[in-house]
Amino acid sequence: MRLAVEVSTCSAERTGIGYYTEHLVDGLLATRAPSDDVVLISNGKPAAELVDRWQRYLHTGGVPVRSIWMQRDAPRLLAEVGAGFAVFPNYLAPIGVRCPFVNVVHDLAIIRTPAFFNFSKLALQRSLLPMVVREATAVATVSQASRRDVVALLGVPEERILMLPGAPHPACRPPSEAEVAEVRQRFRLERPYLLSVGTLEPRKNLPTLLRAFDHLLARGGTAAADVDLVIVGGRGWRDRELRGEIGKRLATGRVHTLGYVAERDLIGLYGGAVALAYPSHFEGFGLPVIEAMACGTAVVASDVEALREISGGAAELVPVGDAAALGDAVARLVDDPAAHAAARARGLARAAAFSWEATAERLWRFARAHARTPATQPGPLRPFGGVATPAPASAARPPAAGPVTPSAGARVPSPTDAQVSSPADLLAADDPSWAVLATVVYADLFDAPVTADEAARACLGARLSPAEVRARVARPPLEGLVALHPSGHLTLRGREPLVARQADGAVRTAELLARHRRVISALASLPFVRMLALSGGTAHRNARGGDDIDLFVVASAGRAYTAYTMLFLASTLTRRRGILCPNYLVDEGHLQIAYHHDLFTAHQAISLVPLAGIEIFDRFVAANEAWVRDFYPAYVPRAAEGPLAPSPVQRLAERPFRWSLGDEIERVLSVAWRFHLGRRAARSPQPDLVLDPGILKLHLSDHRRHVLARFEERLAGLRSLWTGPRPAAPAPEAAVG
Repeated sequence: MRLAVEVSTCSAERTGIGYYTEHLVDGLLATRAPSDDVVLISNGKPAAELVDRWQRYLHTGGVPVRSIWMQRDAPRLLAEVGAGFAVFPNYLAPIGVRCPFVNVVHDLAIIRTPAFFNFSKLALQRSLLPMVVREATAVATVSQASRRDVVALLGVPEERILMLPGAPHPACRPPSEAEVAEVRQRFRLERPYLLSVGTLEPRKNLPTLLRAFDHLLARGGTAAADVDLVIVGGRGWRDRELRGEIGKRLATGRVHTLGYVAERDLIGLYGGAVALAYPSHFEGFGLPVIEAMACGTAVVASDVEALREISGGAAELVPVGDAAALGDAVARLVDDPAAHAAARARGLARAAAFSWEATAERLWRFARAHARTPATQPGPLRPFGGVATPAPASAARPPAAGPVTPSAGARVPSPTDAQVSSPADLLAADDPSWAVLATVVYADLFDAPVTADEAARACLGARLSPAEVRARVARPPLEGLVALHPSGHLTLRGREPLVARQADGAVRTAELLARHRRVISALASLPFVRMLALSGGTAHRNARGGDDIDLFVVASAGRAYTAYTMLFLASTLTRRRGILCPNYLVDEGHLQIAYHHDLFTAHQAISLVPLAGIEIFDRFVAANEAWVRDFYPAYVPRAAEGPLAPSPVQRLAERPFRWSLGDEIERVLSVAWRFHLGRRAARSPQPDLVLDPGILKLHLSDHRRHVLARFEERLAGLRSLWTGPRPAAPAPEAAVG
């Protein structure tokens, strides 16, 4: 039986439903029978690490706007893959689809608490949901509280409800002291802290938490008064007043906003917190509550029906909106070690009752019982087609996989997917000379020599001084492989002419920047542009023929697509559209790169040359320093290239976009750009595009994967020539990104 799962919410910055979908899919892959197939459909590629894990199951295509794709393209994809049953984990499903399906209704907050939602969510979800549940074979939900609401508010009979509860992230467990210390150091959390996890939207009730935190600080002389507040979560909707309240407290140094944080870092943040505060007005499940418990973290939450059910007596529950009660509950846990230890033990026991495998097995049983059996079942599918293409007869279906968990670095290998190894696999060797060789090889991929100073600063996997680098290339085993030019540049043997070419590139780069300096300065002063940096060839002073300046841009929080529109208009009006290319744009809330933690992206990060917004550049460096140092232990940021001063009229020009008007403009521009750029990417054979709230990564070809594959091939060839200590060959299942 072929089961199709819609995974369009599994983006680089996925939130609760995206994580629910990710772990449900991994559970389905882990528990399938030999006769079962899984196909994952979406309107675009999911997060990079999920592409690596799911590549052979993905089948994507259609317009990038999910609401349109759902009704126009999803039925076609289901027909093309020959799905016998389908799962739509995010409320809505196609109207009139012929394939039997379940849709997952996580909660009915949109009916219970409509004041917490914006117009677009109300208009779309409230109008379509009753039609979807009438056509569904069953309506799935995640808790008994939501089950009762689905029956009462949508009129779904009890026998048509399928329980598919969530569970903690498979990697959730009490972290070690070293893991907690590393995360605290990376996010600069020096004092004990209270943690909040959730999208910044009204239902999460963060204003009550802020007042509760004020209440804690007022308890002078107690341990609770020394606690900081750490807020984790990406921007949602209707958060203007909340951002204002948070902003008032940031100057105290006691409130920290981390924005979106990847799950791998959340485990350490959970484990290091004195407690998780979850004061939500309404929930269907409350995934952060059960994840925090699985990490050994005490929980204080609102006393609402679903959280009472899910926590099972393990959490401290307080009345909704009662800031004093919330603050007092946190204070009891902080000031009373025995109470804290008891809450921790209760939480660990409760979290153990939830399992993604159990949920997946329940879904498999239901799907097999209700699946459509097509007259002709198509063969296995090739990944990533806009049109399904049966694989050759020799391409047998892979055996059922074991549990797939991010903590194990699990990966589904694909014959069409380059085996891009981890830093340890590619770079580790007993002799640091191998690290020098790898550094020179990587530079050679871009026809670029490196000086001994540059090789020391950007040495892959080792810390060496420039003198040590020069000494190592002057003796075996590097002597026969690497040449040291009189100018001080290092190249592979036979590639010495690159040194003269580099000198020519430096001259071209200087002329190029001088030619466009005034326009670049104007771009740096556009509304909502907070940082501008050179990337690509211009950052390496290695410009070739033709004018092409790649830019990395940071926009003000919540204005990424507005800033991109300003850049587009300015470069078009000055006739520099094909010259000045903002290939990466993130907003201030997304400084830690959420996608592709691999060698290629790390190299781009260390190569950035800031032009404007030096303070933001320093924050960007701090946010990414930990994972970048996995590749470049001696990483030192590059110096600014004649820093540009912002225009005094920049903030004045931003005033018309303030508050709710600016939010609506950003939302409209986000939909428009994602639609337009997604269509362009769909025409490219291998796009490498990220279009998420706060992030635009605009590569219409997957140069990253191509470079990493070539790098590994070159290193594999050099291993046979290496006469030093044998470098480890990469493990076939390892992957970066």
